[in-house]
Amino acid sequence: MKELVFTAALITGSATAADLCMPENNAEGVSLSPIEYAAMIETHLGVPPVVDCGASAEMPIYIDGEKTIGDPGLHQCDNPSLQVGDCMSGSSVARYAGRSADGTERPDVVWASFCRHDGRGDDWGIEIPNSVQMIGYNTLTGATAFFESGDNKPWVSADPETNRLVGRLPGIDDPKAFNHAYRTPGDVQCVACHQADPFVHNPFIDGAKRPGSNRPVVPQVAGRKSKSNTPYFVIGASHWDMRTIHIEDNGCLQCHRIGMKTLEEFIGDHWHPNDHMPPRDPGSLAADFEALKRCWIDGPEKTPGCDWIIPPAGDCASQVVDEAYPYAARFNQPRAELLERPERKLD
Repeated sequence: MKELVFTAALITGSATAADLCMPENNAEGVSLSPIEYAAMIETHLGVPPVVDCGASAEMPIYIDGEKTIGDPGLHQCDNPSLQVGDCMSGSSVARYAGRSADGTERPDVVWASFCRHDGRGDDWGIEIPNSVQMIGYNTLTGATAFFESGDNKPWVSADPETNRLVGRLPGIDDPKAFNHAYRTPGDVQCVACHQADPFVHNPFIDGAKRPGSNRPVVPQVAGRKSKSNTPYFVIGASHWDMRTIHIEDNGCLQCHRIGMKTLEEFIGDHWHPNDHMPPRDPGSLAADFEALKRCWIDGPEKTPGCDWIIPPAGDCASQVVDEAYPYAARFNQPRAELLERPERKLD
């Protein structure tokens, strides 16, 4: 595999897919049945794990520093989910080493599952079902797969005493059940939220720790050594919008890319980067964040020194693209008001 390094190569003019360096891929995989998609991704990621929600690591919910059980309501806890502020307890995540169909370990592959005990519907007066999702990631090539939740009611329920989701999901050895329990993304681009890397990190998700350590269960694929240049592409989704904005030497981008749509969601749920980042000196990069914010709102096309980039993928280095990028999606546009601190309302 070629070395994955940042390049300033610019794709200009009437850009088409042929103008981009892209790994071998297609745009049909994310619309296949789950079992068909599992077969498609096997070369890259091995086989999906069998998820056991009861054996996964719970994300604890706190109110005034005390662990709580139940659903206090949206934004009524110390560490809401940052997806509309859900505070329902009982969600969990798990991490799995990659394995081929014959059981051989794949050290280049990591999987994560998310058993979400959803409480958002309680405030809205509607039923939002609990969900179980999986993400597989190849750390060398960036190949990624998303499995969304299907109808998992035959296998998953909430324990009445602990309020956490429990139950074991079917694996690919039962194709009919696997197709029932999961679904593929279809027309929904998972990268609208998972913009920077496959795995989203925030205080809610990272509350689940690996045994015997303070490290989160959900894999951390970025960091100082990565220089915000980790590989990333979605198998069977060659048409998805993989762009994020980039300013060379911007302090906010020294360890990871930033998905500004993801950040809009976080800020709307009362998590502001200047209050938390960088971890050892929060707020010290406020000027760097303001530069990213201005580029996002005004557009890289009107901001000198700011570019749209797509991440390294397979043998392809990171690339700078312009407004002719053929896969631009509507989600990847700014809503300036969402970058302002909302008024926090607590009951």
